[in-house]
Amino acid sequence: MSRKTVTEKADRLKKNYRVILMGPGQALVIGDHDTYDVTKLSFRWTCNCLWGRYKGHRSECSHVVAVHKALLDPQSQEPVARLAALLQELKRVKESA
Repeated sequence: MSRKTVTEKADRLKKNYRVILMGPGQALVIGDHDTYDVTKLSFRWTCNCLWGRYKGHRSECSHVVAVHKALLDPQSQEPVARLAALLQELKRVKESA
């Protein structure tokens, strides 16, 4: 996938509210084929999509680029803020069980 295509897909994901920032260094991205975990590990972001697992060391996938764009535009998170809060609460409940 070319860099232009990655950027276009990332823009589309953010525009359609498919990026959910879960907290510092954590996000969910609802991709075209699955939902992906995007996580910041010390100095770089990783994604559990095929590109992220096998080619992520060369360049970032569209899911990671979409998270970067969402972080730069906090207003893009307003429509999904309640969903993010519910998902975080569910995670806390599961961890305490």
